[in-house]
Amino acid sequence: MKYYYLVEGDLRNNVGDVLQGMVAAPFLPEDAQPVDREATRELQIEEDAFLLANGWYMHNFDSFPPPPNVTPLYISVHIADSKMLKIKRIRDHFEEHAPIGCRDRKTEKLFLGWGIPAYYSGCLTVTTQKRAPIENITGEALLVDNVDHQIPEEVKEKIELLLGKSLKRVSHDPEFTTGSFDNYVIEGKKQMNTLLKRYCEAEVIVTTKIHCTLPCLGMGANVILIHPNPGDPRLETVREFMPIYSFKDILGLDVLQQPAVDTERLAARKNILSAIAKDSVAEGRNIIKHSNKPVYKKIRRSSKRNAKLYRLAVKIMLTVGVKKEQLQKVYSV
Repeated sequence: MKYYYLVEGDLRNNVGDVLQGMVAAPFLPEDAQPVDREATRELQIEEDAFLLANGWYMHNFDSFPPPPNVTPLYISVHIADSKMLKIKRIRDHFEEHAPIGCRDRKTEKLFLGWGIPAYYSGCLTVTTQKRAPIENITGEALLVDNVDHQIPEEVKEKIELLLGKSLKRVSHDPEFTTGSFDNYVIEGKKQMNTLLKRYCEAEVIVTTKIHCTLPCLGMGANVILIHPNPGDPRLETVREFMPIYSFKDILGLDVLQQPAVDTERLAARKNILSAIAKDSVAEGRNIIKHSNKPVYKKIRRSSKRNAKLYRLAVKIMLTVGVKKEQLQKVYSV
């Protein structure tokens, strides 16, 4: 059997996409290969294969799903555009390989509303391992943002005032975007490992980025997430472990405190994600779907039950006209 993990290799605008592949790879055999997330349908292999399929989905619906001889484990999935599930072949594929582990509650509810068994898994990037001891070796104060949610200058200046030191700006824009897909992955891994080591050694990391915050939490680095909209559903996977500051919060603070991290919840999330990944790889299939181990059986049963209930609720609301226009945008075909 061949083994694969996903890296977005088309737009190449966020090295965090490389990171998501990097955290999947350690659960797979050493000869596991990266595959372009935007071209899984084009995978051409004769033997059976297993794909650890976490991450952000996706730009190109035409190049999905992977061929039938590729068995995926869908875990830590985020669906960016609900139109993806309006395509029947995609819904059929997800249902065949359900239950689907979802990175956020919004994605979970989207699957359940279609009647596809799903559960909240959180994000695999919290399993990121340390790249250096957490000893504040450099004492850097880092500000990690880019074009997605760039921190306004007045917010940056207020953070520097509260910290009593200057912030060094860091971006997750890839340094190398040309050349082959394989070369991009190699160079992206180098860049990401350099960044992860720097995060371990920093005094504090202030960021707007989920895929800076989560690996920092996983490694035990001192991270603060600030965001223009802390209620954004995508941030659920951070909010379960620590509070998030809004830009407005920062401007009103007299003291900037390191948010308290729920270390017990974080450890539990890391453990269940690691167990699902390891056990699924060992069997070459979605362990949640097939195992009678109590913890997996419980997830399977609840995801199936919730799928029936949510699908019924969607049908009833469409029939009686409750949120009809909103629901039709998501669930009409």
